[in-house]
Amino acid sequence: MRVGVDGKPLLAARAGVARYLDGLLGGLADLATPAAEFDVISPARPRGTLRWVMWDLQRATGRGYDAFHFPFYYPPLAPRCPVTVTVHDVLPLEHPEWFPHGKANPLRLLIPAGARRAAAVLVSSVAVAEAVSERCRVPMARIHVTGFGVDHARFAPPSEDAVAAALAQLGIARPYLLQVGALEPRRGTDLALAACASLRERHPGLRLVLAGDVRADVPSLRQPPPWVRRLGRVADDALPALYAGAAAVLAPSQGEGFDFPVLEALACGGAVVASDIAVHREHFAPAVALFASGDAEALAGALTRVVEDTEACRALRAAGPALAARFSWAEAARRHLEAWRALGGR
Repeated sequence: MRVGVDGKPLLAARAGVARYLDGLLGGLADLATPAAEFDVISPARPRGTLRWVMWDLQRATGRGYDAFHFPFYYPPLAPRCPVTVTVHDVLPLEHPEWFPHGKANPLRLLIPAGARRAAAVLVSSVAVAEAVSERCRVPMARIHVTGFGVDHARFAPPSEDAVAAALAQLGIARPYLLQVGALEPRRGTDLALAACASLRERHPGLRLVLAGDVRADVPSLRQPPPWVRRLGRVADDALPALYAGAAAVLAPSQGEGFDFPVLEALACGGAVVASDIAVHREHFAPAVALFASGDAEALAGALTRVVEDTEACRALRAAGPALAARFSWAEAARRHLEAWRALGGR
């Protein structure tokens, strides 16, 4: 079986889609399946996404592949072989107000059109599968829940010496709360600031560390208080120490397709406090402290329990790596391969 894969997302920074594709390709390599061949097709020079998909990859689908996989929403208009597409979420359809106007409107057209055009839609969770079926009008029989994974070689509990060295290099003093990921209104950074301010009444030395690019205007970050530290994008090698060294890792987003930072934090033994949204319940609930999404007081209460209750914090830190061990890129790759074989009958 020959499968082509759109490799353009790998050229971008290691955000969610690039993280997914990098992990998937590593998992496929680990499978070492002699009956399957995978070709990653990437542009030789920078190209706009639409030109790349609608012209270059349109032609690539005619090179005798049994299936061609698109890791980000939309395949060509007239593919010459069966195509699969990964839909990471349908948030632009459910909550267009969370996105810049110029981004939400195209995605509201492209996501459903691409999903309906694909021979199979691959998703990370049951929650996303149900949302795709409802919002994009795709039969559940064409949707495959493949799951995602985590790089266990990189994301694992670090030693205390490694944590201390990394924090010293970054100039971060304990105690601190940590939020990782691109900063935009739906990610709940305003809630994180409000909750941290509340905790500082009892723990005045507590700081909030934000690791991620600013993708949209976050009002509370226009003039952040002095106890907020913005690191920007952080190298993957520094993340395990940041996760493990935090008094708590915050995941206050109102909506996510998967939420890699939560899984990575759990793998590193972080104590995670997460919003009670579908993806967090489905994948991570046994090992995270959930709070009512959008409720700053509920977040502050959950954080207080984690920060002040040593036993509760210790239990979360112990549960994380065990839960994260269930997530494997090799298993996700195996499920992708099953979906592709179902199309080609091989």
